[in-house]
Amino acid sequence: MRKKDGSTERIEAMTKVWAAGVQANPLGRLLAQQTGAPVDRAGRIGVNPDLTLPGHPEVFVVGDMISLDNLPGVAQVAIQGAKYAAKEIERRVENKPPQKPFKYFDKGSMATISRFSAVALVGRFRLTGFIAWLMWLAVHIVYLTGFKNRTSALMHWTISFLGNGRSERVATEQQVFGRLALERLDHGASDLVPTPGEYEAGQLALQERRRAELEAKAFEEARLTDSGQRGHHRERVASGLGGSSTDIDGSVSGV
Repeated sequence: MRKKDGSTERIEAMTKVWAAGVQANPLGRLLAQQTGAPVDRAGRIGVNPDLTLPGHPEVFVVGDMISLDNLPGVAQVAIQGAKYAAKEIERRVENKPPQKPFKYFDKGSMATISRFSAVALVGRFRLTGFIAWLMWLAVHIVYLTGFKNRTSALMHWTISFLGNGRSERVATEQQVFGRLALERLDHGASDLVPTPGEYEAGQLALQERRRAELEAKAFEEARLTDSGQRGHHRERVASGLGGSSTDIDGSVSGV
């Protein structure tokens, strides 16, 4: 971890936290280049309040590709945005006046923590544990499309939560050999990762080696040029009358 004052600190832990964020679909930057619309650091494209591209009212952008009022990249933003865009298109076809600007309605947040345990935040209500887990299951089942998808998802979840196996988690032969190799190390995978000091020293050594290679190459190029082995060496010889001069290859260069 690098601090603002330039110092570094290494925190030993078994738990790793991914805090680098996510990037939007590359289509957002492509649309921005073609239309001149702004994009934020995550690659989300700036849209008008009616979810259209600036200068292109015929193009709607929804979901986690939009940058509008700091909306989160969650499913409800995509669902509500898609409904708004579809309704706006329908009103245009029927020659009706446009809708009011898009406004996101936050229905709450839910997350499953472990088996039979979750957290839920709906308005002022905060729920945890088994009740929140049941709410999480119900909400996800409701928003699945089709009876077949709902039934298959419910059966799959029942097997996964009641059993210890996870069918979606598989181990390849390469992973097995990799884990066995890591177990032979004294400190596991941490032995493969250099400390900040070792990394910086390695980078400095690499830069010095690269600089030495470039200097040696430049010196060799200069030597070849000075010795006449590189480039076209010409001498100018005065011809006498008129102040003209002639190259040794016989061409007149001036009169």
